[in-house]
Amino acid sequence: MKKNGKIIIIVVGIIIVVALLILIYFKTAFISENEVKDIVADNMSVSSSDLYFESIDFEMDKSVYEVEVYYQNRDYEYKIDAKDGKIIYTDFNTTDSITNDNSSNNNNSNNNSNTNGSSNNGNNATTASIPLDEAKNIALTHANLTEDAVQFLRTEQEYDDGVLVYEIDFTHGDYEYDYKINANTGEVVSYDRDSIYD
Repeated sequence: MKKNGKIIIIVVGIIIVVALLILIYFKTAFISENEVKDIVADNMSVSSSDLYFESIDFEMDKSVYEVEVYYQNRDYEYKIDAKDGKIIYTDFNTTDSITNDNSSNNNNSNNNSNTNGSSNNGNNATTASIPLDEAKNIALTHANLTEDAVQFLRTEQEYDDGVLVYEIDFTHGDYEYDYKINANTGEVVSYDRDSIYD
């Protein structure tokens, strides 16, 4: 009986030592999630508190962190080497800024004028009767929330079934809200509320 007890104690001791060694290996071999956030923030030349990290997933088989992050209403992806912190892939361009929305709309305008022989359709894409701030307020009022209680993820203007709308996405607590607001009438075209854990 005493012999079995000693064997059990030795086995448990070995398991604990192995677990500690594995933990030490992971702590020393791979960078932490906070370091990943700092790497992304440094690459974007902003503070990590200015970013909304939707997910930071560690892919063990590839030794890579896959990151989804929002900045200035745009989402970006990063793949970061979990050992040395090197950025393997990102769709963030250092020249990206919120003002580039206008240049992309101008590009759309040029494309539309080329295909339709007229630039009117392109101009309509950026012409709305109500401003973006008013559309945000409509969405927030509908959700019974205030601007200081939410974090905006995306605000874009686009056509939905031929109707110019603002797409407004924001989070509050454990929920993400998705709104489409008619850019000319202010009507809530559609809305959705989902848990951020889904």
